[in-house]
Amino acid sequence: MHDIKNLASQLSLLARNAEKHADNPEFRADMLVTLRNSSEKLEALLARLGRYGQDHNNRLEKVNIAVLGESLVERFKTSYPVILTRNDRALVNVDRERLEQALIHIIQNAIDASEGSAPVYVETTLEGLSARIDVVDSGSGMSPEFVRNGLFKPFVSSKQGGFGIGALEAREIVKSMGGRLTVESRESVGTRFSVLLPLSETSRWQGKDPNQSSEVA
Repeated sequence: MHDIKNLASQLSLLARNAEKHADNPEFRADMLVTLRNSSEKLEALLARLGRYGQDHNNRLEKVNIAVLGESLVERFKTSYPVILTRNDRALVNVDRERLEQALIHIIQNAIDASEGSAPVYVETTLEGLSARIDVVDSGSGMSPEFVRNGLFKPFVSSKQGGFGIGALEAREIVKSMGGRLTVESRESVGTRFSVLLPLSETSRWQGKDPNQSSEVA
């Protein structure tokens, strides 16, 4: 994000100066160099983003999705009403820090899309051999076309001043842990982001009821 902001500031300054100095041959030569450098930096950034789904260096640990849900709600409790409406317990093998990063982005997006202080809801659910974490809002929603063609495309955003990077990054983080990110949205109704992750072998085969397993954080 720091790299993108620097590029955006540089290009904005270049555009302003071009209005004043476009007739100056030296300025035009410098402008071409700047544009070439900016293009190369953007291509490098896109290449880095493209490697998210191939990242096999996650620091995997057993994480209880219920504890994770409680932690997320606690993080936002002083700034916005984020409510845990369901809290099933199940174990998944994930890089907790990176998964939290993805979920925090999704929750912040839900907050940004909501009007006033309309609550954002978090649910952790056990579904067969999968654990599911849902983030639900009743905000502005997105069109089917935007969800299909724009939501996970870099530098395309429905937010004023948005960079369109966070949703793509969240999806690739989840994918790198063997999971998937799905989206349901209706304009003026709201949005549901769902993170689905395979259960750890402990939850599957130890013969324990995952709803009774609360000690693993």
